[in-house]
Amino acid sequence: MLIGREKAKFCFKLCFKLIVCCVTFVEILSAGIVSKGAIFFMISSMSRELTEQSSDGQHYGSDTYQHVERFACWMWSLFFSFAVPELFSFLHSLHVCLFRWDYWKRRRFADFMTVFLFETAQAIGMALLFGSVFANLSVVHGIMITNCFYLVPALFSFLSRQRDEPKRVAKMTMDGFAFFAQLSGCLHLTFIRGTTTLLSNSDDFSFIQRQRMLDWTLPVSLVLISLGWWENYVDKDAPAGFVKVLGGIKENMKKTRPFIQIFLSAWKLLVFLGTMLMLADVMFMTQQGHASGAGFDLFVSSIKNGFIQFGNSSTSLEWTSPFYVFVIQSSASLIFYCLGIFACKIGVQRSCFALPVVLVTPSFICMWAVMQFDLFNLCHDCLTIGTQYFTHDNNEMSIILLSLTFVWFLSQICITLHIWKPCNTSNEMETIDTKWYNSFVIDQSMSLSPPYKPSTVVEGTGGPAKNIITRLFGVVTMWHESTEEIQTILKSIFLMDKDQCERRVTSDYNTVIDPHLYHYETHIFFDDAFEWNSKNGITSRVVNQFVNDFIATFDRAIVQWTNSSSTQPPTISPTPYGGCMVWILPGNTKMAVHLKDKTKIRVKKRWSQLMYIDYLIRYEMADCLDMANVFLLSLDGDMDFQPKAVHTLVDLMNSQKDIGIVCNRSHPTGSAGAMVWYQMLEYAIGFWLLKPSEDLLGSVLGAAGCFSLIRGSVLLDEEVMNKFAAISWKGRHMIQRDQGEDRWLCTLLIKRGYRVAYSANSYAYTHCPETFEEFYNQRRRWALSLIANTIDVLWNCRQILKMNPTISWLYIVFQAVLLTMGLLCPGSIFLALVNTSATAFHLNPWISLGVHSVLIFIFIVICFLASTRVQLVMAKCLSALYGLILGIVVMNLVVSATGNYGVGTSVSLHNLFFLFLVSCIFLAGCFHPSESLCLLAGPIYLLLTPSMSMLLLFYAIINMNIVSWGTRDSSETATPLKTEIITKGMKNNFNILKHHSEIIVGSVMDPQILCDNGQTSTTTDCQPGQVRHYSQEGSVTSVLEISDKNCCRTEVSLNWNLETDEKLSKQIRNVKCLSDEENSYWNNLIAQKLFPIADSSQEHKERISIDLIRLRNLSFTFFILFNSLFVALMFGMHVNSNALVSQELNNINNSSDSNTFELAKRNEGWLQQTNPVQIILVSLAGLMLVIQLIALLISRMNNLIRILSSVQFSFFCWSPASTKKPIVLTHFNSINNQKKK
Repeated sequence: MLIGREKAKFCFKLCFKLIVCCVTFVEILSAGIVSKGAIFFMISSMSRELTEQSSDGQHYGSDTYQHVERFACWMWSLFFSFAVPELFSFLHSLHVCLFRWDYWKRRRFADFMTVFLFETAQAIGMALLFGSVFANLSVVHGIMITNCFYLVPALFSFLSRQRDEPKRVAKMTMDGFAFFAQLSGCLHLTFIRGTTTLLSNSDDFSFIQRQRMLDWTLPVSLVLISLGWWENYVDKDAPAGFVKVLGGIKENMKKTRPFIQIFLSAWKLLVFLGTMLMLADVMFMTQQGHASGAGFDLFVSSIKNGFIQFGNSSTSLEWTSPFYVFVIQSSASLIFYCLGIFACKIGVQRSCFALPVVLVTPSFICMWAVMQFDLFNLCHDCLTIGTQYFTHDNNEMSIILLSLTFVWFLSQICITLHIWKPCNTSNEMETIDTKWYNSFVIDQSMSLSPPYKPSTVVEGTGGPAKNIITRLFGVVTMWHESTEEIQTILKSIFLMDKDQCERRVTSDYNTVIDPHLYHYETHIFFDDAFEWNSKNGITSRVVNQFVNDFIATFDRAIVQWTNSSSTQPPTISPTPYGGCMVWILPGNTKMAVHLKDKTKIRVKKRWSQLMYIDYLIRYEMADCLDMANVFLLSLDGDMDFQPKAVHTLVDLMNSQKDIGIVCNRSHPTGSAGAMVWYQMLEYAIGFWLLKPSEDLLGSVLGAAGCFSLIRGSVLLDEEVMNKFAAISWKGRHMIQRDQGEDRWLCTLLIKRGYRVAYSANSYAYTHCPETFEEFYNQRRRWALSLIANTIDVLWNCRQILKMNPTISWLYIVFQAVLLTMGLLCPGSIFLALVNTSATAFHLNPWISLGVHSVLIFIFIVICFLASTRVQLVMAKCLSALYGLILGIVVMNLVVSATGNYGVGTSVSLHNLFFLFLVSCIFLAGCFHPSESLCLLAGPIYLLLTPSMSMLLLFYAIINMNIVSWGTRDSSETATPLKTEIITKGMKNNFNILKHHSEIIVGSVMDPQILCDNGQTSTTTDCQPGQVRHYSQEGSVTSVLEISDKNCCRTEVSLNWNLETDEKLSKQIRNVKCLSDEENSYWNNLIAQKLFPIADSSQEHKERISIDLIRLRNLSFTFFILFNSLFVALMFGMHVNSNALVSQELNNINNSSDSNTFELAKRNEGWLQQTNPVQIILVSLAGLMLVIQLIALLISRMNNLIRILSSVQFSFFCWSPASTKKPIVLTHFNSINNQKKK
């Protein structure tokens, strides 16, 4: 069933991509023809006005200047068509410089002047060719000449060929042919003028003047234009000296091109406009009578009137007006450019980009030939002006011109052969290439401007085929997970085991290159996995019930998910931190369960993370030379995911080497209920809007530890790991580091210059809190950690901007605004409740303010004085009350909107923003069809908003001094004897670790544990009230005095006693000791970083507690003052504006229609009644929503590109069955492998 579903999904993707390719091909070709046709429509219109003005005679009258104004109008249309891509280039360059401060720098003056001169020359050439030359030629002749823009590229390509280059002679011959073909295009008018004239009205004096201008303007303009495309054809290793210099300049300009392009874009517009105006003045000076009597002021006046006429043409209903032709041309060019990039990204560059680019000019000429037979009468008059070449009198010259056109076309193909090779369309390439397209010659500019580079990407695969085996470690942190949660994570582990086994077998027995081939291991770290057990007078440590549940669940799950009738028993090893159990799964992957004993090593998630990072990266992979391909998959103990989700993250990591951590889309799951439904929409809004915007602006601020992929090389950064391993000696450290260890690691990486990314293409499922109390305790930690880490990022923003190239001031401002709005959210919700309650229940605003203030004050007092249970009960009651108020208000708004029961509709800024917010969320849901059901939780989300956005923040800040986890807390009670044993044991361990370089305490083996050599460790008798520590050889190393004098003769061991263990007592024969090297490693690691000092130091706990209370008081004081001032300011302005409106209404005579007049008065002046502060805040919030919505659109487009690029057309790259060349394997090949089996 699964295979059939995957096959159907693949067939759907294949058909969808085929449709997209066909549409893309047609759209690109059509857009190129429309763009080129619109340009020559403008030029033909200019030529017509020029010809008609010349034929009006020697005297300048009103008709003559009407022609001049219409000429100027079409000239402005041509100018704005040229300006649109330059404006995009300017904005793109400015955007890059603002986002990437490493691009905001100057280069050498010589480099700048070189680029400046080349770009200026191209702008002048464009103005000469399209503003003067083409206006004196026919459309078809102009189209033919557009194949002659490659003179300088052909020359540079010839001179850049290196001596050791393969097929150098053939390539240089082709370059030489292209150069002379392009040279003939520049000089062809001189050759053909001897037998026929190319221009109409040859007996006109102005015609003779324009003909003389063509003798030099055509070759000069073509050479100048070709200078603008020099970068693709120079090489720093070229044998020619000046070409080598230009190649060095090109390399130097990679980092400074955006900065220079900001100035060049504006300069090119000025140069183009100035050249066009001078050419227009010169052309009209050649008219009879202009030189003798007409003044320059009249020409300037005509240019101004032409600009006004161009603006007025936007109101015309004819699509042939200058404004609409400009819009059509600019839109077609932009569509051509965007779809061209799109085609390259989805892996169909040859068929959907290169082919349409080559076919644009021939297709346009064919359409012109069809129009010669009057099949398109609408454009016939404009597009056939001056087409006297193809007449019976010029038959011979027509053949010559067509032959030259074919030669030019072949030379163009030879010079632009690179567009037929797959190109590198990475984000870095797009960032460097801030030079956009040229709207006049969109097809030629697209084949020359982008820095195309051959890549190893196979068309259709969307990624390079690499024979690199990725090392992937799945690391799971567990504590008190339920049986259902354990079964969920085990199912995911078994799927990973099966997937890597299938890929390994396929790679070993077939000539297949699998880009997703990887080596996988699972390491589970169990916190606080041991408990006390007394048996036969011996008190020792055994695994607790949660570990036993894990073992039992594993035995059931492996049969269910792997169809294995029997499993190998685990290998058990006592370790310095507790113990370890290792299973070999059916797919031959290792699953190690590390059992942590809190008497020997620190517990809690941050120390588990430090434990597996140090062990896997610095010990297991110590000899690995390519740490960039080693990844840690950080998981929680309740995650449900597929291997495809992991492959997506690995692909993203491999494509962007600057990423340190990448997270995915997490879906909350749980039993049906209000809290689960609320979290479904809350998660969705965060992953739909916030994560994509952070990823687009620079870096995600926090990657969830429940499912994140970490690159191994970034964990070798000593500064990052030293700070991550630091003990929390202050209260703020406890909040930032131990309450949100995942965010803390992300903050450290961002400060060191690494990027944290987000991938919406990968998704997983996690169990979420199902009760109100559990949710509040979880979000208490999350809220404080978020605030602490955001403040840390803002406080160190200068360091981050210097170290991290992906982060700019815009990202810092974005995070600062988000933090400010988050802190003001309780005040905003409070004001909304006050105002809506006053409106819905017809209360005085001051009474409404007083009632809600009393409720909040009571809640604050309870949070300070009462227990956590009482606080949560009060929060639950207030949540229900506020939800009821909101429900009544919403019903009132619905009734008001329908206009029933005599209630009129009221317009306000709050209502408009609320509608905009709801629309954005609904639109975001529409862009995620598979997740759109989350929108059904909207009513519950709305009713719980006051509780989660106001009460929860009060609860979190007031309970800042409570650092317990809040969820799945242990209820184990410790007896005085146990407490003293643990305390003295840890103190003794610490003293020994402190004074000995080779640590042996903590690696003790109980007498009942067998070593792998078959010998048994023996112990000596303990005296009453003493605890003896044993080394591996059995000698006594330390003795603990127990203060309980009433205890009888009892042997107490801090080590794992397998004989008294419930589930593992039968597995003693599978016990193996660690190697001396690994045992020494763990002892050193515990001594240096993980000794359990925090829980054993009462002084440390008291100091942290006092510091947390001080921090809590300071934070709450700032928070309550900040929100109180905001509420007082906004409420005062609101009451004042209402008083002014009431005073105005009282001055109006009462009438039978007074209610209607009052409502009309309010609706008419609602914006004037809104205070400026409110307008600024709402506008700022709206701007933040717009930014997030744009980021969502970009993210969805990238997702579409990823889906399309993952599908390969096999009929485009088919190879015979007998071939022995390796083929590229995608994730769909696993289906075929299963079929063969």
